[in-house]
Amino acid sequence: MPRLFLVAPVDLGADQILACATAACAAGDVASIVVPLPALAAVTTKLQGLGLAVLANGATELKCDGVHLHALVDDVAMARRSLGKDTIVGAFCAASRHAAMQAAEDGADYIALSQNTYTPSEPIIGWWADLFEIPCVAFDPLELDKLDILLPQKPDFIRPSDAMWASPAETQRIV
Repeated sequence: MPRLFLVAPVDLGADQILACATAACAAGDVASIVVPLPALAAVTTKLQGLGLAVLANGATELKCDGVHLHALVDDVAMARRSLGKDTIVGAFCAASRHAAMQAAEDGADYIALSQNTYTPSEPIIGWWADLFEIPCVAFDPLELDKLDILLPQKPDFIRPSDAMWASPAETQRIV
């Protein structure tokens, strides 16, 4: 069963990020969270205390567990070299098979793909899961009614609906 991969909205404050992440951890199997830079320093230690891997959104100078990069914009190989092998380097590759393979070759620890770009007859998550060992994140926020389409593709991680960030109660309803 896939674990949850949280992505906090850029405009959300540290208190709301922490409250919703705490509710998500109480309700489901959450592996990690991508945190926007403005809130990173305020929440990292507390989120790590929940057992989450904390990933900085787009920054390579960090004091957390890793970095989440956009492989079509950021240099994954440079991030891997500068951060070393003990720091998580993740790469969002949209729906680009080429970018995903390049990011994996460049040392990404996980590949995040846009599962909503392809039709069910062309499942990019399933393609990745069938061919590669590097974990895959179904990166588009997932609504519960789409779970039956996504689960057969065998993603390692699923990003829940962004509606979860409205409140801790909404988080527990969704997760």
